[in-house]
Amino acid sequence: MTLIFIIITLAVDLVSVDLDRFRKFEWFISLQHLLDERLGNNKYWDGNLALLGLLSIPLLMLTFALFLFSYWSSVAESILILSILVYCISPKRLISRFDKYIISVEKGETDTSLAQQLISKEITSDTDTTEIAIMKSVFIESHRQIVAAIFWFFLLGVVGVFLYRLVDKLNDELKDVSNNLSESTTILLNILDWPSTRLFAIGLALAGNLAEAIASLRKPEVFSINSNHSLLMSIGIAALQYLPDSDVSGGEKSYWLNQFKFLIIRTLVILFVIAGIIILSDIN
Repeated sequence: MTLIFIIITLAVDLVSVDLDRFRKFEWFISLQHLLDERLGNNKYWDGNLALLGLLSIPLLMLTFALFLFSYWSSVAESILILSILVYCISPKRLISRFDKYIISVEKGETDTSLAQQLISKEITSDTDTTEIAIMKSVFIESHRQIVAAIFWFFLLGVVGVFLYRLVDKLNDELKDVSNNLSESTTILLNILDWPSTRLFAIGLALAGNLAEAIASLRKPEVFSINSNHSLLMSIGIAALQYLPDSDVSGGEKSYWLNQFKFLIIRTLVILFVIAGIIILSDIN
């Protein structure tokens, strides 16, 4: 059922008109502000304990709802699980923006506003070209929106994917804040990202240039929780074998962007096939 749930979730997201308006986490941020106001002066409400207390409320409520639904109706339980998955996994917006940008490049009318929406300033440098900055950003966003969320669903069920998305959203909210809660959130997100980034990196290596990707995997920071993004970006670019000055593009303006897109698709297919084999082997 795990794989079926994921397939249905992705299908619902891709064929839907606009689900992003329902994917609001303001309630969680409001909860964080409320708890800070009420418990901020308490010496124990800081850092790790504050994060644990904040996350435990929605996670316990979801666990209790799943427990009730499991006794009431398996259909209702399945609907609840699918609802949470659709709420937490959202590849369509990223895919849509990236495809629109490729089309604008092919037409010779590069959409700079779309490029800015795709580029994350936090993980790119000033020396990166627009093309390489988009690729790096989409590597990370693909991991956040698809691979990491699905990984934690496979590992811990719907509570796992909900936990990951809550930590991810909280980290976005607190990224410009310097306090113990922000530091604890960043550390927890890095821990949650560590296994899924390595899995994604291995998938990229298998789907692309294996030799170049393995060379990047041999770097010392491969085991560091603080190097998740840099490791994923370096392995992704190596797997793509990105050579913008070569003649392989044949004059096609969007050649490398299309190759990048195909690399991501191949990687996801490979990871899904491996997951399917593991699940089927456990059933047998």
